[in-house]
Amino acid sequence: MKIMRSVIADLPYGVGVYRSRNGAGKPFWRVRLGKKFTGGMALKREFPNLEVAREWIEQQEKQRRETGAGTYRLSIAQLGEATDAFKRLGGISLITAVSFYLSHAQPSGGSRTFKQVADEFLKSRRLMGVRPRTYLQYVSYLRVLGEEFDDQPISQISRSDLEDFFAESEWKPRTRMNYMVTLSTLFTFAQDRDYCPANPATKISRPILDENPVGILRIADAVALLLVARKEEKAMVPALALGLFAGLRRSELCSLDWSEVSLPFGTVEVKGSKAKTRQRRIVHLCASLKLWLRPLAKKSGPVTVSPRDDIFGEHLRELIGKAKIADYPHNGLRHSFGSYHYERHRNEQLTASEMGNSPAVIFRHYRSLVSPADAKRYFSITPRNLDRLSKKMHDDAMKAAAEAERPRHA
Repeated sequence: MKIMRSVIADLPYGVGVYRSRNGAGKPFWRVRLGKKFTGGMALKREFPNLEVAREWIEQQEKQRRETGAGTYRLSIAQLGEATDAFKRLGGISLITAVSFYLSHAQPSGGSRTFKQVADEFLKSRRLMGVRPRTYLQYVSYLRVLGEEFDDQPISQISRSDLEDFFAESEWKPRTRMNYMVTLSTLFTFAQDRDYCPANPATKISRPILDENPVGILRIADAVALLLVARKEEKAMVPALALGLFAGLRRSELCSLDWSEVSLPFGTVEVKGSKAKTRQRRIVHLCASLKLWLRPLAKKSGPVTVSPRDDIFGEHLRELIGKAKIADYPHNGLRHSFGSYHYERHRNEQLTASEMGNSPAVIFRHYRSLVSPADAKRYFSITPRNLDRLSKKMHDDAMKAAAEAERPRHA
């Protein structure tokens, strides 16, 4: 074998060209790209003639100028795999594809399953001091979602995975919306900690929610509820009265202490730590409400039978049953106050201030639901006239039923 550097003019540094013969005595040309040319392992090729060898060397020199010596650090198998990958990517760069893969398969914050992130999320919410009711809702929603996603890496859960999950559910729009909001909150939490590169829940189409009118108690229902509570469970009377005539939320009722009720000043202080909006507000006691509270008031202690919302709800449902209120509306105490109070004063700013809402919410939900006469009667319900009102409403109902059954003559 003889080294023939002079046969190719301007041969690149680190490249050697050799002439040799195979076992049959047939001549061929061997080109060696040395380490000084490749920057890595040496590369050898054999060619049947010098012209083909020269073209190949020129191609390698051009490629080295365009891509650098890194090309020669790849094996033949790796180069073939890269070529196949480019074809399958359809114009997407290999760097883009690799970055996408690493961000999903190996997120910078570390790999976490859905359950691991959910547990961490719940712990953070507890430390933040979210409302007990809100925390329990998170626990409930994440437990159901976990049945589908618990063991999956959260970085690999896609929009289509979530859409398929919701498509198979039979939830009503409001329930579906609640689960979507919880998922979005969880993925935002994971994204902030670099457990996943994006929030797929934000791209899911939200259900259209119909705005149902609020339901309120008829005056007869309010009277019946107070009457049963006074006879069967007097400990529930203060909370019922505060709900009906002051519009406190159930969570606010359950956390209210008698020390926050001032009968001399005619006010109830809803502290920011107990209000849904986290903003302190002062609610004013109407004359009828003072009459309900005065005989039962204490210097301190819980106003309700239990600080737990679910236990309070059990007591309320039992009284509703005994009062024979067939269609008790959702959040009936607070919604009733809002409707009757707005009609009595015709001032959404005032009603909003009492309820801790915005005037827009008051105007949208509580306007024109009751008559002025009913609003006046509602706020005249007192312990003194409760039995008389109950008897009168019973007599009126009997009279109306008899009138409806009376034959009508043409």
